[in-house]
Amino acid sequence: MKKILAAVAATALVFGAAGCSSDSADNGSNGSNGSNGASQVNQDGTKAENSALTVHDAAGRTVEFAEQPERIILAEGRNTFVTSILQDDPFENVVAFGSDLTKAAPKFEEKLYGLNPAAKDLPEIGNIAKGDVTVENLLAQDPDVVVMSLDHKDGAEKTGFLDDLDKAGVTYVFTDFRQKPLENTTTSVKLLGDLLGKTEQAEKFNDFYEGKVKEITDRVADVKDEDRPEALVWTAAGMMDCCSVSADKNFGSLLDALHAKNLGEDITSAENNTLTAEKMIEMQPENLIVTGGEWSDETDKTPDVRHVQLGYQSSPDKAQETLDGPLETPGLDLLEAPKNDKYFAVYHQFYDNPFNVFALEAFAKWLYPDKFEDMDAAKDFEDFHKDWLPFDYSGAFFAHNGDK
Repeated sequence: MKKILAAVAATALVFGAAGCSSDSADNGSNGSNGSNGASQVNQDGTKAENSALTVHDAAGRTVEFAEQPERIILAEGRNTFVTSILQDDPFENVVAFGSDLTKAAPKFEEKLYGLNPAAKDLPEIGNIAKGDVTVENLLAQDPDVVVMSLDHKDGAEKTGFLDDLDKAGVTYVFTDFRQKPLENTTTSVKLLGDLLGKTEQAEKFNDFYEGKVKEITDRVADVKDEDRPEALVWTAAGMMDCCSVSADKNFGSLLDALHAKNLGEDITSAENNTLTAEKMIEMQPENLIVTGGEWSDETDKTPDVRHVQLGYQSSPDKAQETLDGPLETPGLDLLEAPKNDKYFAVYHQFYDNPFNVFALEAFAKWLYPDKFEDMDAAKDFEDFHKDWLPFDYSGAFFAHNGDK
């Protein structure tokens, strides 16, 4: 297995890193003082003299550490999608992680355990977004920093959890791949790269990412309003009652970047909103994109839920076999998009990690086939594994009913 390795000089990691933070914008919490007696940040926002590392997070906060962090909690367990880009052992320096990884991406998790079987013994802390994590849970791991998501931030502010972390002297930062993926992916990758001492590798990935986004979006920059294709993204299709759709965030924001008419925004400005099958039929989206995943471990049996099986456990044949599952929802046989070969599926977890650029590529090819004849998201994602990731490619992550 090959991986692009950053030529980074090994950073001396000292146990018990200390941190402090300040906000560069009005983003709610004023940050946290680090554990182990961190000094306060200067009032004018300048770097404290004893600060060994300064990072910037997706909430617009600046956080300073007196020492390089060595004990990291990934409260969003799926941030291991990022750490797998940055280092050969994605769990290196990780002392605990959120339970979302096991629930949402179990087959990806198995890939990681294949690299480091001992990581199976790492504690899971629960899910901050669901309110089942306590400050005591985190303190028990003696963390130098807790890495949360902006989704965690929204709820943790309302419940007072961030205030409790501040009082306990726990340093925390925020990543975001979900609310504003094309804006915050590179910031979040750089943040984790800095925390792990893999800054150069993070910068290399960000160069790759920004170049790919630009290559794609430049081709649709001159699309006239009357030529914009209509599209609707139905998330976790067949997994839950019909139908949760992306509006202006995560997958919906990718449609916006491609100058498509994102029909989800006609329903609500919230991140996700449920509409009825009758409403979807009334809308008659020109292009219908559903998200599929690995929500059934029994991949050799017909699952009770009618979702498209995508992910590391799937295969191109399995993806095609299950592609029509969401369309079994009563009434959806009246949709025109599937009949016109404009029905597609994409791996659900692309909505919450830096691999979202491959979803952008797939959407572009599906919505503008003439402009992107030379692009192949499936092949490019497979090649990405050879170049960037420490484990082998397997599975299927895209499907199109026109390929049957």
